[in-house]
Amino acid sequence: APEPPRAAAPPAEERKPAPPQKIVAIRVAAPPPSMFGGGTLREAIVAEGFEFGRYDIFHRLDGTGRPLCSLASLREPGTFDPDAMDGIEYRGVAMFTVLPGPLPSQHALDELIRAARLLAERLGGVLQDDRGAQLSLQRIGQLRLFDLEASVNGGPLPISLLGMSFLQRLSSYEVARGRLILRW
Repeated sequence: APEPPRAAAPPAEERKPAPPQKIVAIRVAAPPPSMFGGGTLREAIVAEGFEFGRYDIFHRLDGTGRPLCSLASLREPGTFDPDAMDGIEYRGVAMFTVLPGPLPSQHALDELIRAARLLAERLGGVLQDDRGAQLSLQRIGQLRLFDLEASVNGGPLPISLLGMSFLQRLSSYEVARGRLILRW
């Protein structure tokens, strides 16, 4: 007896390339010339919900154990030994998140900034950007420009469009005398 015709195999599922990753980092530093005592630093880190873990750094984890943000030492090589921290002084820590991650990018950035502010407040530290400059509102605004939703129109338009997903990230905007003014 002839075999019944076989159904064609479903087409192989196309894999979308992974979205590009970006590491967003900010620092909590001791105001010069002071340093953070290691025991005080460890207590503050743990009090802010960070756990020591992978790569010998601290992480704030989501409910499934994925890092929301992480915290490394500004002291080379960037790792911690919690048992030895009491005898060491630190000039600060680098806090970072990887985008995209477990949270939407804007929520992850908000969580990173909130955690850094709370840690700085607890330690009497200062917030800095990834280069060591004071963390300004302008720099925070620049960090928020990652992962904007956008589309490209295939044809010419008589006007320029700026998406609402971008405009919602600003504190305000206005058009005056033919100029667009954006405020962070």
